[in-house]
This record gives sequence, structure tokens and C-alpha cells, in this order.
Amino acid sequence: MRKIDHRLLAGIATGAFLLGSGTAMAQAADSSGDPEITVIGSRAPNRTVLDSPVPVDVIRGDAIRQAGATGELAQSIGTLVPAFNFPRQSNSGVGDTVRAAQLRGLSPDQVLVLVNGKRYHNTSTPALDTKVGKGTAPVDLNTLPINGVGRLEVLRDGAAAQYGSDAVAGVINIGLDRMDHGFVADMTYGLNVTKPRAVGKTIDDGRNISGALKFGTKLGDGGFLTVGGDYIHQQGTNRAGFDQGGQFLSNGSYTDPRNDQFFGKRLFKVGDPRVDSGHLWYNAETPAGGDLTFYSFGVAHARKSVGANFFRWPVIVDGNGNDYLPPAQPNGTGGFRPKSVVRNRDISVTAGLKGDLGDWRADASLTYGRNWISYRLRDSVNYSLGAASPNAFLLSRVRSDQLVANLDLSRDYELGLAAPVTVSFGGEYRRENWRSKAGDPASYAVGPLADPASLGLQPGAQAGPGLTPDDARKLDRDVVAAYLELSTKLAPTLSADVAGRVEHYSDAGTSVAGKAALRWEFVEGFALRGSVSNSFRAPALAQRGASATSLNFGAGGQLRRVATLPVDSAVAQSLGAAKLKPEKSFNLSAGITASPFEGLHLSVDAFRILIDNRITLSERFDLSGLSAAQRAALGLGTFDAINFFTNAVDLKTRGIEAVADYRFTLGVSRLGLSASYSYAKSSIRSVDAPPAQLAANGISGNLIGLEETNTLVNAAPRDKLILSGDWAQGPISATVRGIRNGSVVRVFDFGGGFAPRQRFGAEWQLDTEVSYSFAEGLTFSIGANNLFDNYPDRSIDDINGAGNLAYDVLSPIGINGRYLYARARVAF
Repeated sequence: MRKIDHRLLAGIATGAFLLGSGTAMAQAADSSGDPEITVIGSRAPNRTVLDSPVPVDVIRGDAIRQAGATGELAQSIGTLVPAFNFPRQSNSGVGDTVRAAQLRGLSPDQVLVLVNGKRYHNTSTPALDTKVGKGTAPVDLNTLPINGVGRLEVLRDGAAAQYGSDAVAGVINIGLDRMDHGFVADMTYGLNVTKPRAVGKTIDDGRNISGALKFGTKLGDGGFLTVGGDYIHQQGTNRAGFDQGGQFLSNGSYTDPRNDQFFGKRLFKVGDPRVDSGHLWYNAETPAGGDLTFYSFGVAHARKSVGANFFRWPVIVDGNGNDYLPPAQPNGTGGFRPKSVVRNRDISVTAGLKGDLGDWRADASLTYGRNWISYRLRDSVNYSLGAASPNAFLLSRVRSDQLVANLDLSRDYELGLAAPVTVSFGGEYRRENWRSKAGDPASYAVGPLADPASLGLQPGAQAGPGLTPDDARKLDRDVVAAYLELSTKLAPTLSADVAGRVEHYSDAGTSVAGKAALRWEFVEGFALRGSVSNSFRAPALAQRGASATSLNFGAGGQLRRVATLPVDSAVAQSLGAAKLKPEKSFNLSAGITASPFEGLHLSVDAFRILIDNRITLSERFDLSGLSAAQRAALGLGTFDAINFFTNAVDLKTRGIEAVADYRFTLGVSRLGLSASYSYAKSSIRSVDAPPAQLAANGISGNLIGLEETNTLVNAAPRDKLILSGDWAQGPISATVRGIRNGSVVRVFDFGGGFAPRQRFGAEWQLDTEVSYSFAEGLTFSIGANNLFDNYPDRSIDDINGAGNLAYDVLSPIGINGRYLYARARVAF
């Protein structure tokens, strides 16, 4: 870890507080200093973030854009919201492209995402090869465009009673821009200029070129049409170390001199993949006659990423223990590093009518969303096919569809209370589909050289194998739901919300959720608030149908083939896997808000969340004790280990969150300060015993062991602190932001009692940006993320893959180092 002089950092942070104007914490107030109106957390009209009985952050679109120098919406949110964590996976197949994010330290799929208040669809692929969010199929936030965000709201509280499944940790609502005139164009160029100690020299890579534009026009009498798009090219990065004998940990021969030539070289690629992506989006409203308004919005996204897998040494050890040089290798005797080529396409369209029907406010809508992902390999080989092997393979294709129909009604009743009672109720129907398709035959083929009587070589594509026709799945389900919500003021200083929801899944049964929330302003400007609720999350279709094979480190640090078995497959059920049940949660929160004088807004909230039946991947069950005949009898082929999804864990998460925002003017300058902090600690309450069928078949181990405990409990930082300040005067503005990410822990279980553990310490990073408006509508900005080029601690020898994996990807500060950028904006 490169240490920062903490006195210097403290001085800069203090300077930011003395000079700043809080962009990052635009959650509390708009540019005038007045509290922002929020549309989530309650269906009562005209609630502000400080009136809300539950914690809600509201972030303006310009703050999202300013923090999103790399063009990734999830990265931008993680920079601004301390309760939000967005790690950058590497060497994780599809996980390099579809990166999961967390809220309050919970699972990525325990966050509900809305666009303009409507449920957004999840990704089609479960993250089987990642660490944080392992086994989840959450919403891919990067399918949504930064330049399309007009405002973003984060509800930090359980809300399944109001919005349905997945809202365990909270809800993110992304409001698309609503321009009715004008044109805005942005161009950004950036790159990493960094000197990682593991490499020992200055590197400039990760070049990022992006362009975005949007325009608006009036539509009818009082309507609007906003259309936008962007294109982003990211070069990719590499922070791999130097090889110190990696062939000892793989199937590479350590006696053949043709492998010795690689010692001391950088063979792996650890970092961001190369990405080309783009978005097209629109948002529209127009009068539809009477008091009704027709609205529609949509987003289309396409992304191609080229990531890296582990390096393969040219000479391997065959099944008979002899050195062997396989033919058809991409680089002959030069070794090879298979490339993961992932194409991710996404579309979402909504249309609806809203307005007044007598005394009722009504909203009826239809939303369709689809995600397609294809997973290919380049520069690989199927050893078992010998010289007949191709070097490019299609591994799999997956697709998910979601059709949602909503009807929402609300009206106000005067019942003699301090405010009208807002009664809201409605229903929802969802149709969900998930498909997986097999790869090409060569990707999973068991060729003639796999026969133990021949050479006993590993079948399937290296960095694969592909999905077989037997493992391809087709799943669907129907979901119907109804809810009721009441909101009012019981007294001039006491507001209350109650809600209930029933949701029935054709494959997972019925779940019921309820919620009650109160806010009491005991002194003008000071209020207590709290809520109690239960929530649920149904198992994703992708979790029910997931099947894959990957390489992971096992005994002695050796790489081994691990199969994820579909939980409802005959093989998995013969070993005791059970049908997945919905997760259940119970949430308590309490807090205080304060506005002691104009421009200053404060809040502190504590929470506790109990989760039962947490859906997670089981620990990897080692098959080394089984003979080849036993594995074949169980249908486990050449696998070294297996796992499957399970409801085996009950969790507890507790924490505290604090936000302070102060805005003021000083002469002709606009200034403001903000500080925000989040702490969340998870612990395991109980774990189910392993099914008896495992032991009966000679397979030992617990459903949740050291590695999965690490994933659930401390692989993500428990705390994050964000200090920020902005200053603006005339054409000049500046932003300074300091972010402290808490420590994380990495645990490996290599078997035989060898379970290395490393804690990666807390890290600071400093981001800054300066802007100048040269003329009306023309602004130029330069900035830096991680200005002091800080890195996480280097991985210890026990877990660094013989020097190749110098930095672990768990650290939220990332492993890319300093990032510099310049941005130009034209607005008419």
C-alpha cells in the first residue's frame, strides 16, 4: 500500500470544508438550500427528504454526471452514497462485465431498482465467478445512461410492502431527464497515470473516450420529449505482478524448460476489461385529453467487453503424469491467455396513462424489459480435441424477459386530522422468463485425448467449458401482487405511514409484507423518525437454472474445475439440494433529523436487519476423495469440486448512517460542505446442516464454510466516509472530495487445514475537479480521481498466485490507481 501523509490529507479535507459547496450530498437540499421533494419512501404528495419518516437521499443529475468520469452510473453512485459499494471484479468471466453493487452491505439482488418509479429488470446472468455478490443476478446499473439521469433517489430502508420483491436493503429510483427545450453535448477523455509498486514503473493505460448528447422539445400543450445517447470506449487496465513460478499452481509442467522462460514476466492481466458500449434513451409526456397524460420512456444499451482469464503454460502434465505439449495452442510454445468476449444487450420500454379520475389520482402502465448476454472465448483451446481444436468458442447464451403491468390509485380523505389521509392501493402483474442456450459443441466436447487410456487430458475449452445441451434451461413464472398504503399526519408534528402487500409467485408461493413508519417533530427543526417492516425476495430464475464450470484455487493453491449444479437438477437433488424458497427479512430503523438554521441539514439513522433463508452458493464440496468411477456414477464427470444454491443461512446486519449538508453564500461565492458516513456489520445467525446425501456419497464439508462465510460477512467494507466541498464564483467552480473506504478481508480455503487470511486496510482517496465556463453554454473541466495514486495493500504470498495476482480486487478503492480526465460541455 502506498501511504498518504495523513496530515496532508487532513489539511485538504479541512480546506474542503472551509471552502466547499456540497455537490456530493445534494441529497439533503436543492441548489437553493431548500429540502428536495422525494417521490419514494411514501406515496403521500409533497414529502421532502427531511419530512420523510425513512432515510432518502436525493442526488441531482449534474452531481451524478460530475462524479461519473468513467461513464459508469454504478461507479458514480458509489462515489456519492456511502451506503453503496461497487467493487471492480477481474478475471471473473461475465463478472468483469456485469459488476454487482451493494447497499448497506447486503446482497446486490436485495436492492430494487426503479426507473421513473417503474420496476426495472435484472440481468440474465448470475455472478458465479465473482466474490462480492457471488451467485446473484441483480440489476446491472451500468445499462442505464449517466447523461439520462435527471435525479436519483436512494431509499435506505426495507420497502417490499410498498414496492414488492427485492426491496430488502432499499430502493433506487432513477428519474430520467425531462428537458422540453435545448441541446447538451459532452465529450470526456481520461486515462490512468499511475505507478503501482508491484510493477515498479509508471503506467498510462485505461484510456477512456466518451461522448454524450441529449436534446429536448415541447410535445403538445405542456408536454415534452427528451432524447439522448452516448458512446463509451474504455481501453482496459492491467495491474498483474511478475510470475514467480505459477506453473506449480496450475497444470503446467514445472520440469520442462519451455515453461521456465516465463519466470519473472507479467503473464496475467488483472484489471478492467476493454469495453465498447453505448446507450439510447428517451422520456416523453403529452396531454391525452381531459385530465390525463400519456407518458413513455425507454432505454436501449449495448456493451462488448474483452476480459482476461488466467495464463496457460504451453507444456502441461497429462493424465499419466507426463509432460505434454498440446497442439493447436494459439501461440504455439508461447503460452496463452484466453480472452473472455461478452456481449451484453439490454432494452426497456414503458408506456402509460396518468391523471385524475374524479377524486382519484390514477396511473396505469405497461413495462417490458429484456437482457441478452452471449459469452465467448478467444485464444483458447480444447486440449482433448488435439490438433482438431479451434481457438474460438461460444460458451453460452442467456436471456431474461420481464413484462410488468401496474395500476396505482390514490386519493385524499379529510378525516379531521392534521392533514388529509392519503389512501393508495394498486396491483401488479409480472411475467418473467429466463433462457440459457448451449455453447458450440467444441466448447464442451470430451475429445479422444480425454480418455485415460490415451492421455487423460482435460476436456472442454480452457477458461470454459461451454454449457452443454443437457444443462440448457427454459424457465418462466407469473407474479401477481396487490398493495395498500395509508399516509397522514396524526397531529401537526406527527406523521405516519402504514403499508401492506401480498405477492404470489407461481414457482415460489405467496409472501406477505407490512410496514409502519412514524416521524415526530418534537421541536421545530428537529424530528425523530423510525420504521418497522418485513420484506422478502423471491429466488431469481437465473439462480434456479444456473449451471457453469469455472477454475478456482484448491488444495495447495492448485487450480481446479468447479461445477455449479442447477439446484433442481437430478444430480444436485440426489446430493440433497432443495428447492429454493423466498428470502424473508425483518427491518427496524430509528433516526433523528435536524435543521437548526437555514442551509444546514443533518440526519442520523440506525438500523437492524434480520434475514432468513438467505439464498447463496454453497461452499465448494471437494471430490478428491472419490474415484473416477464414483464421480461418473454420480454424473460429476471430471469435476474436482461442486456447489449449488441453497437457503442455508440466516443473517443479521446492523449499522448506522449519518449525513450533514450545509449550503451558504459568502459575498458573490456559493459554498457548501457535506459529510456522510455509513457503517454496516453483517454476521451469521445460523447455518443449516449439510444434507445427509452428501456424506452418504463420500462427500464431506459444510454448506457454508470459510470462503462463503467470508463472502457473506466481511468481503465488503463495513464503513465508508465521504467528505466533500464545492465552491463556485462567476465562471469558475471547484470540487474536492475525500473518500475513506473501510477494511476488507479475503479468506481462501485451500484444503488440508491451509486457509490463508488477509485483511486489506482502510484506504483514502482524494478526487477533485475544476471547471470554467468560457461563454454562455460552454464549460471545460479537468479533474482527477485518486489524485495521490493510492493503492490497496499488496496480496501476501499465500494468495497472490505466485506473484501474478499482486493486488486483490476486493478493495473498494480499486487497483487502477490515479485517473486523470478532461471534459467539455456545450449546452444551448
